[in-house]
Amino acid sequence: MNTMKIIFCITVIFLLTTHHVISIRAADQNSSEGVVVADSRIRPSSIPTTRVLKRKGAYIIYANGIVKDTRTGLEWFVGPDKNMTWDEADSWVKRLNLSGGGWRMPTLDELGSLYKKGAGPRNMTPFLKTSGWWVWSGETVGSSEARSFAFGHGFRGWIFRGNSASERVFAVRSRGRGFSRK
Repeated sequence: MNTMKIIFCITVIFLLTTHHVISIRAADQNSSEGVVVADSRIRPSSIPTTRVLKRKGAYIIYANGIVKDTRTGLEWFVGPDKNMTWDEADSWVKRLNLSGGGWRMPTLDELGSLYKKGAGPRNMTPFLKTSGWWVWSGETVGSSEARSFAFGHGFRGWIFRGNSASERVFAVRSRGRGFSRK
């Protein structure tokens, strides 16, 4: 490896590990095209900086409590383990700014992707720890009803938004990898 390549690699490692996000093109010697190593549009807070605690199947749990589903690319964060109305759940998700933010309430299909009969104590990965059976979705009808997913049997229902019996909240986001080919 020549000296220029070594300096280039050391510079990239330094900038990425000190949270300086840059746009670099590493040109192939036989091509005028390059590979984007890092994208300047990515905020430093969106670069994963937390360590992996455990991996099981398609799921990874990080030290900050975020659970990544590698099949869907979605990242999940479990809300307070207490009964809450839809409006309380929505407010909690909107205030969540963990690891760069970008969180929202999940769709029913996203919640459904977590359902696996017999997996963990709530028919989902045990990395998502909750004592409730129902999880609010972001899908609403008017100002009085919202959709909710029941992990007991995989049921999708309409629930009065003021109900808080056994209803929980999960936040979800889809995170890009930050690296792409040009």
